[in-house]
Amino acid sequence: MEQTPPPVKKYKTFSFGTSLEWSGDRQGTARSEGKPDIAVSSPPEFKGIPGVWSPEDFFVSSVEQCTMTTFLAFGLRKGIPLKSYRSTAEGTLEFADGGYRFTHIVLRPAVTVGPEWTAAQVEELFHQAHDGCLIAASMRTEVVIEPVITIA
Repeated sequence: MEQTPPPVKKYKTFSFGTSLEWSGDRQGTARSEGKPDIAVSSPPEFKGIPGVWSPEDFFVSSVEQCTMTTFLAFGLRKGIPLKSYRSTAEGTLEFADGGYRFTHIVLRPAVTVGPEWTAAQVEELFHQAHDGCLIAASMRTEVVIEPVITIA
């Protein structure tokens, strides 16, 4: 009797589109369909315009956002009694390997959870979220997570 091989799991492919339009000097407008426009510039450190989002800001923020949304997705599946989540992030841009690059990013999430969970469980969920964060997995920059966990 021949055995039928198990079905091969098919993974979806996703596409994300943006557009960019120069508006003068070192500034432009970033767009993505159905979302608000965002003014962008080089950072002031590279003669850009202060107070305007830069690619460097987006890079650090994308890791921070991905970690949060992955943490929330995994936490919802596991029934985490989340009461609050906020974070800060800092990326270090330095000269390495012949040019400037982000060498590491430190994420400092602060979460409050109900007493049904322990700090160890929340910390483990952060490790899982980091491992599942597709942005962090797509880059070579070291990411360090320093969570502050409050049980209330």
